[in-house]
Amino acid sequence: MRVDTFVDKKSVHFKIDKDVHLALRTKLFKYDITMQELFDEFANLVVADASRAQSIVESIINKRIKSVLINGNNAKKKKRIYSKKEVFNENDINALYSMINELDD
Repeated sequence: MRVDTFVDKKSVHFKIDKDVHLALRTKLFKYDITMQELFDEFANLVVADASRAQSIVESIINKRIKSVLINGNNAKKKKRIYSKKEVFNENDINALYSMINELDD
C-alpha cells in the first residue's frame, strides 16, 4: 500500500440509515459523483461558512433542540463532551433564542 496517498487525508466513519444510503448512492451514481466527493465538498462549504451549508447546520441544531424539548434529554443518546446536566451547548442556546425571536415576530 502506498503510504503517501493518505498523508493529507483523514478517514471519517459514520452511520446513516440503509434506505438513505441506497437512495444517495443511486442519485450520486446518476451524476457520476462519489460519496467522498459529496461529503468533501460539504465539509469545505461548512469550513468556509458558506450560507448554503450554514443553513443546513442551523437546521440540524433546530431539529436537535426540538427533539430535546419534546422528548427530554433522554432523546439524545449521543456521547457529549460536556456535562450530562448540560442539555444544550452554546450553538443550541443561540439557535433557541433565534427560534423564540421568530415566534415573537
